[in-house]
Amino acid sequence: MRSFSFLRHPYAILLALLPLAAAAQVYSWKDASGKVHYGDRPPAERQAQVRQLPGAPAATPDVEAARKAAAERQFAQREKQTRSQDKSAPEDPAQAKLRAENCQRAKNQLAALESGQIRFTIDAKGERVALEGPLREEELVRARQSVAEWCK
Repeated sequence: MRSFSFLRHPYAILLALLPLAAAAQVYSWKDASGKVHYGDRPPAERQAQVRQLPGAPAATPDVEAARKAAAERQFAQREKQTRSQDKSAPEDPAQAKLRAENCQRAKNQLAALESGQIRFTIDAKGERVALEGPLREEELVRARQSVAEWCK
């Protein structure tokens, strides 16, 4: 039977220390200028008042559902704003030029693959391999997807 070691299970240590954190005390005191300070240890030179912190409120299912619904509404609003900004904003000329260049490259690659000429690629070992059969079909699919992406 295996023995349980707290050093091997840091979550167990945190779980064991959790009640201590919940029962933590807070000290408050005023300095010479009348400013109020708070700390987890009392000051050595002054008398401090001990304050107990209230526990965290328990999350009820209703509260959690309301938080989740509010987060989903915010997300939907942001998505809607992003879509409206994308449609209304004209494309940057530099981006348009880059898109046109990539479209032309993709079309050239597709045309070369469809021409029937022997094409080569480099495999995982670094050797040249002819694109034939299923390998060629995979490249054709990728080239068509690239044209569809860049030339829309």
